[in-house]
Amino acid sequence: MIIVKMNETTVECSIAASELHEIGLTPEAVVNGAENTTSFFAQLNREVGAQLDYDPETEVMMMSKNMMMDGSVRIFAVKMSNEDIQRAADRIRGAAETILKTLTQEKVDEVKAKTGRDKGVALNEVITNVTDTINRIYGRDMEPPEAPADSQYSYQPLSEYARYMMEFNDLKEIARFAKVVQRLPIVDSSLYKHEGRFYLMAGLMSADESIIYDMRRAGVEYSDMLTVNAPEAMFIEEHGECIMDEDAIVHLADLAK
Repeated sequence: MIIVKMNETTVECSIAASELHEIGLTPEAVVNGAENTTSFFAQLNREVGAQLDYDPETEVMMMSKNMMMDGSVRIFAVKMSNEDIQRAADRIRGAAETILKTLTQEKVDEVKAKTGRDKGVALNEVITNVTDTINRIYGRDMEPPEAPADSQYSYQPLSEYARYMMEFNDLKEIARFAKVVQRLPIVDSSLYKHEGRFYLMAGLMSADESIIYDMRRAGVEYSDMLTVNAPEAMFIEEHGECIMDEDAIVHLADLAK
């Protein structure tokens, strides 16, 4: 998880889908505030609170949660004092009053009185005016703040690369496995034989939870054993017979055709 202190009142947290997966959560569960995320948010509140010097007796912590295209979750935490609450209420009240002036019953009656294509054009014009009014009122307040050059970062590295080793009894099972996973982002692969058993090494480069799940599911289904980033792989590479030293997945998938 990467924590960035944007300013004295705002913190941004970015959490990769794979990191959530490792602690038994999904991006959807975090965004929707599922029951099993209680302990996760309790820990997040403590970390964010420490960053912002948050006082729960006199201040309020507001969080917005968004799921990104890559499956990661971005959370903005904002500390609000009584003065902040008053300013936010004043903005909302001003927006409501302005919208009421823009969207009068007279305007609505004019739209209702039109027919055919003119009705649609008139309605679209009214909606556009209201939207423009809201945008003018909020402006950049509606957007997350940009991190200043001297932002304070708290970073826990998370590698997207994982080294998988699968053990097989025969080449037929390996070929079936390779056929299933050949379209995954496997950046390197090799095949070894040791004491009558086959060992397939595959480096997967992805933090996408669904891709990681597909890789592990295929390994469990087709191989006799699956390990991830295990030291046993180094032993096989040192003492085993290398049958294919590169692009093993590609060549083995061809055998299954």
